[in-house]
Amino acid sequence: MIIAGIVTFEPDIDRLRENIEAISPQVPLVLIYDNGSTNGEAISELSAASPNVSVIRSGTNDGIAAALNRLAESALSQSASFLLTLDQDSVCSERMVSKLAAELAEGIGMVTPHIVDRNKQTLEEYSRLKLPSVEHYRQPARRGAITSGAVLDLNAWRKVGGFDELFFIDYVDYDFNQRLMEAGYAILRVNTAPLLHEVGRATRTWLRVPRKDLSGRWRIEQFFAFGHSPTRCYYKARNRVLFTRKHGRKLGITHEGIWQIPQQIALTVLFEHERFSKLKGFVRGIRDGLRTPLI
Repeated sequence: MIIAGIVTFEPDIDRLRENIEAISPQVPLVLIYDNGSTNGEAISELSAASPNVSVIRSGTNDGIAAALNRLAESALSQSASFLLTLDQDSVCSERMVSKLAAELAEGIGMVTPHIVDRNKQTLEEYSRLKLPSVEHYRQPARRGAITSGAVLDLNAWRKVGGFDELFFIDYVDYDFNQRLMEAGYAILRVNTAPLLHEVGRATRTWLRVPRKDLSGRWRIEQFFAFGHSPTRCYYKARNRVLFTRKHGRKLGITHEGIWQIPQQIALTVLFEHERFSKLKGFVRGIRDGLRTPLI
């Protein structure tokens, strides 16, 4: 059985309603873990309108990793074998869950949809892409799987120790991917199952950059400014340092982690507002990433 879990923190209620309406017909139960939102009552009222939606309310912001772990524990208590994890602003396509479920098998730790970032691409543009129906992720972080829309094998989750709550937000998924891969699990992307999603507040720029696609081929792509807050910049830096401290020796210098921070800083300063506040966030994040004890 697949249960869906949505993590919320100060969600836009209309977008959350769209999220729930898209996923609730596809699974027997939707669990919402709310990280201490000030509009928690509105979330509860929204969930009450759907018979298969239940809310777990936390009085504080426990972070993405802790919320995902609590959802996984709750799913296991409902005798589920798999958990579909969703961000609050993600909207599933029709039959997405059944398409992902069709690829679940022994040795598959996680199956993900094709992410369509609504700030970068339309569904019509996605439909014109010539992609294989299923692809394997090759690396944990570079073009790595994100948790939103992913169907996670709960036995695999338990075997690798769950999500690392030290990461709080950002790189939570990439650290988890690394440990899944180390344990011998494969991670798949089903390109016929799109998920509308939003990563930051991405905006188009004039810059074009070389990037590898999931197959390992180089492509020239338009660069979109990240649109992350100063707080997110702090965690982007801190958690990249933590990731490299945990996994860098095994992955070598080709992994993203700490090596991506100078690029992130340069692109943020070049293309974004609140440059000084975001730069301070990066610097504090690097410092705390070096000082934070690894559990």
